[in-house]
Amino acid sequence: MTEEDAYKTAYIREKKARQLAEKLLEDKTRQLYDNVLNLEGVVAELKTTQAQLVQSEKMSSLGQLTAGIAHEINNPIAYSYSNLFYLSENITEIFKLDKIIQDNLPLKDNVDSMLQQYQSMRKEIDADYLITDIPSLLADTIEGVERVKKIVNNLKKISYKGDEAFTAFSINDCIKECIKVSANEIKYSMAINLELSDCGDVMGQPYDLNQVFINLFMNASHACSPNGILTITTTQEQDSVIISVQDNGRGISKENILKIFDPFYTSKPVGEGTGLGLPISHGIIEKHHGKITVTSKVGVGTCFKIRLPLANPAIN
Repeated sequence: MTEEDAYKTAYIREKKARQLAEKLLEDKTRQLYDNVLNLEGVVAELKTTQAQLVQSEKMSSLGQLTAGIAHEINNPIAYSYSNLFYLSENITEIFKLDKIIQDNLPLKDNVDSMLQQYQSMRKEIDADYLITDIPSLLADTIEGVERVKKIVNNLKKISYKGDEAFTAFSINDCIKECIKVSANEIKYSMAINLELSDCGDVMGQPYDLNQVFINLFMNASHACSPNGILTITTTQEQDSVIISVQDNGRGISKENILKIFDPFYTSKPVGEGTGLGLPISHGIIEKHHGKITVTSKVGVGTCFKIRLPLANPAIN
């Protein structure tokens, strides 16, 4: 083999090797691209599933609140409706008195007859009683409607999402609004002891933190007997606000407390808990650059502590 033939053979071998390498690279690139597309699809699907699970937990919490709220709203609506029905009937009778006068006004010589009809009708409808009873009925009805309005306003305050931007707000006000809403559900199982200190504002999304507090309050309610006590405290420590939510319920075992923030873990009977409330709450607190911890003792109770950074630590 001549030197030229050897050169050609080496060239052809190198060319084939390069072509093979290029084909392998192209195949791997295509495979990598396909994998990236698949991963993007999986990530999108996981985000959708996560959003659905979060929404499911929100609806679960809302469902638990609804029963107590419906009861609170139903009572004032029931007696307001009854009062209005009674008023509508008796106003018709009062209109009859006015009709007697209007019908007899043109008959100037018929005053005695008109007065006789008027007095007879007043006696028939018990006008003296109506005069004293109607103002009381109206006052009760207005009070009932105002109670419903107050409940609805409280719901609007804790459920209004607003924009996604963080804003400075009072954590004490946030807690008070959540208590107003969840009190309808928890008041039958526990007394509420509020110890809120004068704290600076925190930076975050009140809508998200409302979900955290309502979840903690509801969990405490389920863990306590009718003579339970829920103690909620806030204190300021340097550049943070510390929120403590403590109950005297049945407590959590050492084994279970390690799983308390695991998705889908729940100590409630099947169908009564999603196992997502605390994991979602944990995620919300981390999103707010905070920290949530839990301590518990079986038969004594449970305490959740949340640490959130102040909005303006230098000012506070």
